[in-house]
Amino acid sequence: MATDPPSLLRFTGHPLPDVGIATLCAMSGKSAPEQLTAEDLDRCAQELEDNYFSGLMNSYLACVFMNSEYVQPDPKKENGKERKALKRKEYARRILRAHRWEGDVGSGNLKCAYSGLPATHLVHRSQVPMLTGEDVLNFLPAGRGVLPLAGPYLLAVQALPMGGRRAEGRMLIAHSDDSNLMIAFAAKYLADNRRLLNLARKGQLPVRDGPDPMLEREHAAKDGNHAKYPDAKAPTSLVASDLMEICAQKSLDAQAGSSVTVYVLSNSGQGPSLEVHHIPSQVVRFLALVQRAGAAWYWQQLVARSWLEPSKKKEAGEDQQPTTRRTSSRKKVSTPGVPGSAGRSRNSLLQDLFAIFEGEFIDRRAAAHLVRSHLFRDIRWNRIATNAIPQNDELSLVNWQLTELFLNEVLGMERAHVEKIRDFADRLAEHIAGSNDRALFRDLVYGQKPWEVRNALVKAQRNEAKDHRKLLFGLEDFVDVFMADDSVGLADWGMIRDLISIRVVEALHSRNFFEQRAEWLSAPNSGDEEAA
Repeated sequence: MATDPPSLLRFTGHPLPDVGIATLCAMSGKSAPEQLTAEDLDRCAQELEDNYFSGLMNSYLACVFMNSEYVQPDPKKENGKERKALKRKEYARRILRAHRWEGDVGSGNLKCAYSGLPATHLVHRSQVPMLTGEDVLNFLPAGRGVLPLAGPYLLAVQALPMGGRRAEGRMLIAHSDDSNLMIAFAAKYLADNRRLLNLARKGQLPVRDGPDPMLEREHAAKDGNHAKYPDAKAPTSLVASDLMEICAQKSLDAQAGSSVTVYVLSNSGQGPSLEVHHIPSQVVRFLALVQRAGAAWYWQQLVARSWLEPSKKKEAGEDQQPTTRRTSSRKKVSTPGVPGSAGRSRNSLLQDLFAIFEGEFIDRRAAAHLVRSHLFRDIRWNRIATNAIPQNDELSLVNWQLTELFLNEVLGMERAHVEKIRDFADRLAEHIAGSNDRALFRDLVYGQKPWEVRNALVKAQRNEAKDHRKLLFGLEDFVDVFMADDSVGLADWGMIRDLISIRVVEALHSRNFFEQRAEWLSAPNSGDEEAA
């Protein structure tokens, strides 16, 4: 009975070979590494050779494969160029076509550090980032000065730059326990890099990173600078934006329990560095669900207006001002500010979302900050224009469905508790609309202390009983809403008050209540600070 030949590659759990393998899958149009053939790897190796030895990616490759043959300068003498061409050809045969290599001297009887297969190569930091230099004995198996690898896995590592992005002078890659999600990230960055390389070959890349590529190219022509491979900014915001795009295209089931880990690394000899950013599975699931739920439009609008201006970090209420850049002649040139976007600037909403899990646990204060600063910012904190009355289009972004999804998926709040908060808020909104109770609205939405809210609720309860012979709520309702423990065993009064305010404002807005009462939306005191 015939058996299938063993697979050349498989995922290992290590981010460097795994992201490289995902890149080879994306380059070959395959959905799993087991589908990759030697001919697929040949085609991938040829594309890498064409790109890496073109000189177009030197600034990017230098931070990944320092001192490798990819980034060595071209000699000026003719005989030197011939020797250089032969050296590059041999390097490509050994490193890029590693799956065809017969084996380095001394690699016999050694096992690949990633796969456990027989090793064919002995490599160092010029071929694998974050290792020590050649003949340095530290941190390598059995005290060797080199790392043993099997050929296909060495090729996978070489593919890393194509499946990642140059970001802030380093390489950004995304690793996931969901192989489909990891391949999707690699495919996204592969497409970006291919597009940038095509522009570079046509001479259409900006010479330096900046808001005005034509201006940059003009000044570079004067001082003799050359184009650099484009450098993305704000890595975590970029990954989050890409994750939302990927989640919108993938099936929800595939995101059920997957997380993403972002690595931003530099293999530079002058300053090697590594940053690790973890995106937990509940955030991945939230970003997948929010693309499909009825709250999708609201979330997209909040994300779109949370991109900061790339030239400077604009504070709330500031008017956008032109940016100023210095040219080679030391003259200040005023250029108009450009809008923020993924890869160009930081997104405050996405950064605040990740901040909730920075300590590897749910940070309740960070969660409350996101609710107050983004889900409810136009009413209570007036982030768009200080002390200004929000317009109807801004007010309409206050959305309970989005808030409920955030509470359920990110914070893990029990649905029964969320429903009680919503029902309680609906009763308050009905009372405010029916009795025109501005005092309750003001103390509920703008109150800075818990006692202010309690006093307002007690007064409203007393007035309802006096005027209409009925109660707004009972003792059990109040306890279930304000005193019930949440998913981490804590009762957060400020968070509950904000959630009730969101629902009350949304319910009143849906009734067109503020069309004749716009002054209700002005904060009573301009100097108020956020409540704890």
